[in-house]
Amino acid sequence: MARKSDAIKDFYDRSYKKLFSHKGFVKHLLQGFVRLKWVERVDFDKITLEPVSFIDRLFKKKEADIIWKLPLKQGSEVYLYLLLEFQSAVDKTMALRFASYILNFYAERIAKEKNKRLPVVFPLLLYNGKQRWNAARSLQEMIELVDPSLREYLIRFKYFAIDIGSFSKRSLIKLRNNLVSAIFLLENARNENELDSVLKEIVEIVKSEMDKELLARFGDWLEMLFKRTTKTEVNFEEIISEGSEYTMIVETLIEMRKKWENKGLQKGMQKGILKTAIELLKEGSSVEFVAKVTKLPIREIEKLKKNLEGNNY
Repeated sequence: MARKSDAIKDFYDRSYKKLFSHKGFVKHLLQGFVRLKWVERVDFDKITLEPVSFIDRLFKKKEADIIWKLPLKQGSEVYLYLLLEFQSAVDKTMALRFASYILNFYAERIAKEKNKRLPVVFPLLLYNGKQRWNAARSLQEMIELVDPSLREYLIRFKYFAIDIGSFSKRSLIKLRNNLVSAIFLLENARNENELDSVLKEIVEIVKSEMDKELLARFGDWLEMLFKRTTKTEVNFEEIISEGSEYTMIVETLIEMRKKWENKGLQKGMQKGILKTAIELLKEGSSVEFVAKVTKLPIREIEKLKKNLEGNNY
């Protein structure tokens, strides 16, 4: 039987691979979170997903996470190697692992296209652990330099890391019209109260997105997220009809927010009733009288009285 942590990792692997196998989410990810000049040159209408898998001798079998071929507007191309890392702990050997995957990618290219120069590969790590990402981001940082004259002979490799948990709510809200920022907002909400606090922002982001296919993929991800996080069953396949994707997702999010608000009100009312029962007991009222006034079960009031007598209140 898989461990709970394995089940969570499997959820992330499946859901994120599905998301970022769609060109719209890759576009939002790069434009919103990779602030480098070359991203502006990508012709996102022509990007293609590369079906590649490798066998890595050092790290055993490794299925390529996601590889996209990104044509540039002025010609040539860049390959995006997106590595999804959803382990609970930071892997200090990530630079070595990542370099190994890229070298295998190049080896496969050489085998297929001999006598051709190798393309640029942009290594992008997407991480969602509780601990902030603090591993070396280049191989040079992992190597002990015994003499400065050896510096130029070191393997030069560096990867770009996106640590989802490192973004503040405010910084994510600033990225308007970006479904990936909506995903990160939801991911960083660890409970229903935090989810409730970002739902208004999520709704506005969803309203601004008119790509039906992108919204449908977002709906699939939401369905899995809410089921895992809040145990709430949300079947977007049933509620989304052709031509109304974004409105149905928005309505569902609003309904979920109302549900959580009502749950919060009920909790508040329950606290108020308990406070009244305690005050009545302190004044010497009988258990039966307190039960009649507060509508609480006699057994619960007897427990409160016992706690009071033990100076627990």
